[in-house]
Amino acid sequence: MVKPVIERVKAFTKSALRALALSIPLMACAGHAAIAADDGAVSPEKIFFQADNLAYDQNANAIVAEGHVEAVYQDRMLLADKVIYDQNTGVVQAMGNVVLTDPEGNTLFAKEAQLADDLREGVIRGIGLRLADNSAMAANEARRRDDRYTELHYAVYSPCEICPEKGKTVPTWQLKARQVTHDQEAQRITYNHAFLEAFGVPVLYTPYLSHPDPGVKRKSGFLAPSFGSSSELGTKVEVPYYWSISPSRDMTFSPLYTSREGPVLKGEYRVFTPTGRYEFSGSLTRVDERDEQDAKTGDKMTRGHIFGRGLFAVDPHTLLGFTLERTTDDTYLSRYDLTDIDTLTSQLFAERIEGRNYGGIDFFLFQGLNRNDDPGLTPMILPLLQYSAVGEPQHYGGRLSFDANALVLRRNDGADTHRLSLTGGWRRDYISTAGEIYTMFANLRGDAYYLTDQGPQSSDETVQGRALPQIGMEWRLPMAQHHKAVTQIVEPIAQLIYSPYGGNPSSVPNEDSGSFEFDDTNLLSTARFPGLDRWEGGPRANVGMKWGAYSASGGAASVLVGQVFRLKEDSTFAPETGLDDQRSDYVGRIKLSPGAWFDLVHRFRLDRETLNYSRSEVDLAAGPENFRLEVGYVRLAREQTNAALIGREEISARLNFDINDSWSARASTRRDLAQNSTVSNRAGLFYSDECIDFGFTYDRRFTRDRDVEPSTSFGFKIALRNLG
Repeated sequence: MVKPVIERVKAFTKSALRALALSIPLMACAGHAAIAADDGAVSPEKIFFQADNLAYDQNANAIVAEGHVEAVYQDRMLLADKVIYDQNTGVVQAMGNVVLTDPEGNTLFAKEAQLADDLREGVIRGIGLRLADNSAMAANEARRRDDRYTELHYAVYSPCEICPEKGKTVPTWQLKARQVTHDQEAQRITYNHAFLEAFGVPVLYTPYLSHPDPGVKRKSGFLAPSFGSSSELGTKVEVPYYWSISPSRDMTFSPLYTSREGPVLKGEYRVFTPTGRYEFSGSLTRVDERDEQDAKTGDKMTRGHIFGRGLFAVDPHTLLGFTLERTTDDTYLSRYDLTDIDTLTSQLFAERIEGRNYGGIDFFLFQGLNRNDDPGLTPMILPLLQYSAVGEPQHYGGRLSFDANALVLRRNDGADTHRLSLTGGWRRDYISTAGEIYTMFANLRGDAYYLTDQGPQSSDETVQGRALPQIGMEWRLPMAQHHKAVTQIVEPIAQLIYSPYGGNPSSVPNEDSGSFEFDDTNLLSTARFPGLDRWEGGPRANVGMKWGAYSASGGAASVLVGQVFRLKEDSTFAPETGLDDQRSDYVGRIKLSPGAWFDLVHRFRLDRETLNYSRSEVDLAAGPENFRLEVGYVRLAREQTNAALIGREEISARLNFDINDSWSARASTRRDLAQNSTVSNRAGLFYSDECIDFGFTYDRRFTRDRDVEPSTSFGFKIALRNLG
């Protein structure tokens, strides 16, 4: 009677055994086995055994396997020192070093087990369970029923590693409970009369607790809370709740309680669609009204905000999207530490790109949050139309181009501007036998304006037009020298550009070029203004020199310096820009990166007469990834064409320090050197491992803006893995 059993064992082919053996990974500090296979019909004929000794008890109709026993049924596998399979009752008894795996990758360890012949149900004693994500459960006894529930008595659960070799004999945290139920169908683990222990010390008791099992990627429930304290808001507590509405949409509701300002309702809503995604976030509160001196007026006011964004791909060439940013008042976002931005931009857009051609339409609404921003004078772009096309090379080697721009700019209480701009261009590149690179170009632009409400000195309606031709040539001569492991490249550059003087009549408003900065990025530009309302006219020469050195190991250094020359002064540029005279200030850029541990960028503008700094920017990043220091310095003169805008000088620093694999620290500061005052200080200490994340933050803000006083904030947030 033993022969049929042996034949069944032989039916378990060598290739299947090899596949099973390869599916047992080794894990640090906790070995386990896991297999996955397709379900089949339930039948005792499909239980396969392998062992050092196999015997068949004819009287009891039982199979007895001893020594390295392997029993396989469909997609489940049982390992033990000894297994007795009673074919009359269909009961499998396993004893000694019992290991049972299921198709989800969960692994159960036990001293002994009594199971049904499909290995799905039974009673297990002295159990240890290793789940698919390597988290572990243990219990005195467990019962498996209905091929769904695993009930554990006097159980403990923890996703934390225990590695005596590393001196870690107690998990960072664990849950102990009188009873734990794992519902595999609902993918939830439920605890009754549970204690939370941290480093072996009980810190919290709850009569009931439930959380998703490790196989769940998203599930409704509470997320990790955060706690804090602010001199402006008092004590702060935020407990988010995550709602998984469907596979393509979810929501997070995050009520914030503040002891001084009361509750704030906050939330986020996210949706994925077949063509893209969109999301909204916002907040709302009802608080005491305050004046600009932060004193209560005795009235109540509603404060809040809404942000949103979306992007959709209609087809491979067409995108639709939007951005929404609005708030009830100027200081709400800053007071509640939501964001520091001072201008909110809402945008609706569509764009299409095919080859070298581009077309787009944009609608913009702005909300200024500074003290002097007047909503009635804030522009609305309704809309901005742009089109650009670049043709194929002509038989004579050049390319034709066409650009169109249409703008409708309106204000509730101020000037309105309607503008149409059309530009036709031609460009040709040529490389001489000496390696010189020539680029010849010619453009003709025509602008038409329809203006209303431009001021008391102008009529209600004005029509203005202008024609703006330009012709020019650029010359470059890149020269390279390779010596050992370093390649040096020197490249002189010169641009000769001619366009008529003028082109900026006083009746044409400056809506899109009010902010101008002369620097290395526009030194070699044929159109230096950021917009179309201002035009750079007159003959001129842009001259620059580039040098770079590049090593085979990845190090690099480069320098750019240059100047602009004109036949006569140009009052289009304000004196503060350094570009109004016949000879401009010197502008340049120095970049140094000898290796991954050091990066330096210095941008500058030097006075053409004294060589004193008129503008200076330094960005430094030094140190390895685990200890990185970043320092920024900026000194800007009044480079706007609006002379009322003042310059600034400030320095900032940021340090990122990864102390070890788990601990990290962050610190930053920002100081206004012109006012000799600190703007902000921030610091944080964070811990993260396989089962817990927590952090402490400090934020000191020194600025004052109406009802927003200088404040100090402390924060703490903790997240236990698999518990939110």
